[in-house]
Amino acid sequence: MGEVRSIFGRPFLIDPDAAPGSPDAKWPDPPLGQNILTDHAIYHSREHFAREWNDLWARTWNIAGRESDAARPGDFFRFDLGPESFIVVRGEDGALRAFYNVCQHRGSQLVDEDFGRRRKLVCPFHSWCWKLDGRLDRITDRETFADAVVADEPPLAAARVATWGGFVFVNMDLHAAPLTDYLAELPGILDVYRPEDLVVVKDVSATWPINWKIGLDAFMEGYHAHMRHPELIRLIDDYHFQHDLFGRGHSRMIIPFARKSPRLPDPDALTPELGVLLAEAGLDPADFAGRAQDLRAPYIAARRAWGERYGLDFGRYSDSQVADDWNLNVFPNVTLNVHPEGILVMRFRPHASDPETCHYDVWVLARTSPVAGFRLPFYMDAPDADLSGQAPRPARRYIRHGEDGMGAVLDQDGAQLPLVQRGVRSRGFGGVRLGYQEIRLRHYYEEYHRYLPAR
Repeated sequence: MGEVRSIFGRPFLIDPDAAPGSPDAKWPDPPLGQNILTDHAIYHSREHFAREWNDLWARTWNIAGRESDAARPGDFFRFDLGPESFIVVRGEDGALRAFYNVCQHRGSQLVDEDFGRRRKLVCPFHSWCWKLDGRLDRITDRETFADAVVADEPPLAAARVATWGGFVFVNMDLHAAPLTDYLAELPGILDVYRPEDLVVVKDVSATWPINWKIGLDAFMEGYHAHMRHPELIRLIDDYHFQHDLFGRGHSRMIIPFARKSPRLPDPDALTPELGVLLAEAGLDPADFAGRAQDLRAPYIAARRAWGERYGLDFGRYSDSQVADDWNLNVFPNVTLNVHPEGILVMRFRPHASDPETCHYDVWVLARTSPVAGFRLPFYMDAPDADLSGQAPRPARRYIRHGEDGMGAVLDQDGAQLPLVQRGVRSRGFGGVRLGYQEIRLRHYYEEYHRYLPAR
């Protein structure tokens, strides 16, 4: 997009002195177009929705859940994606497998629970039964079936399954590239956080009246924060995000904490939100009255001390990793807001039949500590989470659009996005025009259109 200059005299870099190859260093931007994205039918067309299912969803690796939800032999969880449903189950041999959630007799779904444990997978309609490795175990009243109908001993239909960082990925394309290739640079960036060690402390799913991409788009840019999130810009610099674009459509934006927005008047004034940030890190906000521009170094030092107090190893993280929100996009539909103490996972799943409806899932994954008093900071929005390591996994909670449960910032977006959905249908809308603060969207849609060439 060419060189973009800030009117506030600060570069769009989290650390201008970061050495090449260091965690915080800016990745060179690949060449990107500068055209207006005029094919806005991708947000509402039923014809495009059908193309998308076959050409995108059926060919990509998708985050289905967490390994911890299928940890022991017989443990399973259900993963619904568009019109399909999958059972991810741990076999008696310890292997993790993914099967289409469908009986090979008359097509009934085999499981309806979100999570469970089974010795075998038994159809609730006519009691046909499969072993945990997908092999047929029993046809009830088999003698009443002609050999030609059941001679193939029909196994459960399998999808590909792979894991990274405690996440379970499913792919319907049996010939797709391995997950390690698909993830490109992401493991190299995220492995330091050891996401496999995190536990689920919050699990909420809502159905929103928007296309799944309308939701995802909003969480890949901070350009809207000054309008939609007035309290947020009082503790982050919403203008100077660092944007890094990786292979296969994945990307990162680093959100600077302990630097309030340069859009606000009186740059030295300490906001209430910054006061909360300081207090949670163990600092006295009164010591920084009138010094809002001097918070960064003491905040980072206090965060490191806070981690040490609760037995968390912050020594392996850069200053930015300790202080900031690293927002990663996992193509095609997941964002990860990453911190040393946990990850906020947001996943946007397509509806089974309506292109203008999606399922929006929010998980909070957290570290545990045996030290009494350990709590997640307020920005993780899980204030009552039991982080002792002894608590059972919380049940998934289903809410409607507009109901409480997602968190204040996410609810603010939820109120706005249906207006975007209605607007993109207008014949008066000329197309999506993206600026530098939305460069991740341009990068994302270049990859998206490799799967679905624009018409």
